[in-house]
Amino acid sequence: MKTKKIIGDTMPHALKMVRQQLGENAIIVNTRAIKTGGVFGLFTKQKYEVTAYSIENGGSQKGTTFGLEQKENDRNNFHELKNNTRITKEIENNPSVFHKKHQNLYNYYSKSSGVTEKTVSSTSVTKEKENENVLLDELQHMRKIMMTFMMESKQENALPSGLASSVNRMKKQGVDDEVIEHIIGEVIKKYESLTNLQDDVIKKEIYSIIQGIIEKRIPVSNTVHELTRMINVIGPTGVGKTTSIAKLATEQVLKQKRKVAMITTDVYRIAAVEQLKTYAGILNVPIEVVRSADELEKALNKLVNYDLIYMDTTGRNYKEAKNRESINEFLNHPLKSDNYLVLSLTTKFEDMQIMLNEFLDSPIKKLILTKIDETTSYGSILNIAYKYPYQIAYITNGQSVPEDITLIDAALLARYLVGEE
Repeated sequence: MKTKKIIGDTMPHALKMVRQQLGENAIIVNTRAIKTGGVFGLFTKQKYEVTAYSIENGGSQKGTTFGLEQKENDRNNFHELKNNTRITKEIENNPSVFHKKHQNLYNYYSKSSGVTEKTVSSTSVTKEKENENVLLDELQHMRKIMMTFMMESKQENALPSGLASSVNRMKKQGVDDEVIEHIIGEVIKKYESLTNLQDDVIKKEIYSIIQGIIEKRIPVSNTVHELTRMINVIGPTGVGKTTSIAKLATEQVLKQKRKVAMITTDVYRIAAVEQLKTYAGILNVPIEVVRSADELEKALNKLVNYDLIYMDTTGRNYKEAKNRESINEFLNHPLKSDNYLVLSLTTKFEDMQIMLNEFLDSPIKKLILTKIDETTSYGSILNIAYKYPYQIAYITNGQSVPEDITLIDAALLARYLVGEE
């Protein structure tokens, strides 16, 4: 495999040089805008660097995919794309395309990537299938490059102003690049040309897309099923598990008139036990402190006549496998349960992902996202809704019991993310 960095005055010029120097089967690894020349940082010129490698011996490289659905769509459109050489030629011969035809960036890169003047031979079905797979993989990779270039380019015309301002807003809010790429793709898919669209039309479309993503993760109802006997609350230290239990239990005692009891396994922090005992005393409900699965079984036998039992589990570092395994001992009981993972919105999304990934195969299916009042960045909520199958059951917005817990408002959150609030 031969790897090379090539610099051109324009992106089309750099891509043309890649094919000339590395051949028609060259695979693009990375693209970026760079500054060259000048004195002490002044009078520099913007150029474009493309890192690519050539495929030797007829080999192929698996490119980045954006999901099975997208790849299937590419396969369905492949026969239309593979014979289209006009677009490739037009990019090479018209360097101003990035400035004069920004509304067609998606079309140029998604439809021309991996498509060259070389026509796939129809004499061999096997050879055509192999070539098809190579081109489909490169098409996926080039789509990602196109999206990245549009978002990172400092050219004023790289994106229409309405789309650019919304992208900048989402990035400041901590929305993941993959999510932004999806949103841009949906906008471009709906409007072939963005040139004549008003900025508020683009913003409303983005708002609608964000709202739709979040709404898919909101439970139809948060009413506790009459057959549910336990609510298990899991999460790392300091995210607000105990306070969240108090808020939920208060609603069941005062509004639903259920007989509620509490269990805590968080014996490592004396303050946590005392805090839950205080809430239990206020609500006049019993509380049991357990240290093992055997003690849990005994506690459940004592509380057999209660309608609903809330269990506050130990706050631990669940990045470690031994801590995740230990929590399973307390979740492995015969009672019908709802299991909630509690995460603080003040936590970096990268750290959230570790726990979200580790608990994917567990019986935990719902989330409580806390401390929304302590942050001004809400992108992680959208990231979770887009990337994970968990239901986002509750949001907490303060320490007051029981009022500072609510259902997620997809419309309001979408307005925050696009800058309307």
